[in-house]
Amino acid sequence: MQRTKLTIVVLTAVLLFSSCMMEKPTVKNYRRVSAMPELTPITVEQLRQLIAADTTHYKVVVLTSPCCGYCVLSMRDVYPRKMAECDTSLVRWYFVVESYSSAQYADELYRTYHIDSPRYWIDDTLPQYQPLMVKNMWTVVWNLLWHYGQSFEGLGWEVADNRLNNIVNAIAPQSQTITSVDGIPTTLLLDPRGRMKCTYTIGEDGTATFGPTDIRDISIPVTELDYSTVDTISFLPKVCTPDGCL
Repeated sequence: MQRTKLTIVVLTAVLLFSSCMMEKPTVKNYRRVSAMPELTPITVEQLRQLIAADTTHYKVVVLTSPCCGYCVLSMRDVYPRKMAECDTSLVRWYFVVESYSSAQYADELYRTYHIDSPRYWIDDTLPQYQPLMVKNMWTVVWNLLWHYGQSFEGLGWEVADNRLNNIVNAIAPQSQTITSVDGIPTTLLLDPRGRMKCTYTIGEDGTATFGPTDIRDISIPVTELDYSTVDTISFLPKVCTPDGCL
């Protein structure tokens, strides 16, 4: 039993220290990122105003992180292809690192995949946008090792609930509250009038969520989408009979 517990602790420590090489939610790293000239800090309200002020272009806002595998794959395989589909005079792209904790690696990622659009990172102290921040990485490691399984709040850290949903709802307010954003990458597709393309997603259990349309799910250029309608994606199993499948 003791050996099993020790093995779990050692494996956990290895995983934590390997992840510490990438994600650094510390005061020291915040100061490092703040001093980087390659990235522009922006509050959620400033980002909303920036997007709302542009009434002549389609906008693609990418909430991303250089330490997210799907984000990196999208940088490599999706965004360059989608950019090439449209006239750059019609569409503006905004790449926004959602947290300071990994922003220091963003410039290298953008250069690797030739992403030349404006680059930002969210720097907002309002409670609803509060990211995880602790004094140093030893605090992160210590708390997670000895209080494994507790929430961030249980560990004594202040971090916003539903942070990404709060950010998206603030950037592009909808008549229906967005609740489906639980990770990154997240793309917001907006037309010149500021209307955001949204999708209802119905899961296999019949649960429906409402959120921004993922650019990975569209097969046409963003300039050809119908922004006045809400699409539906269903993962419900089809019922087939001799007359066909429903």
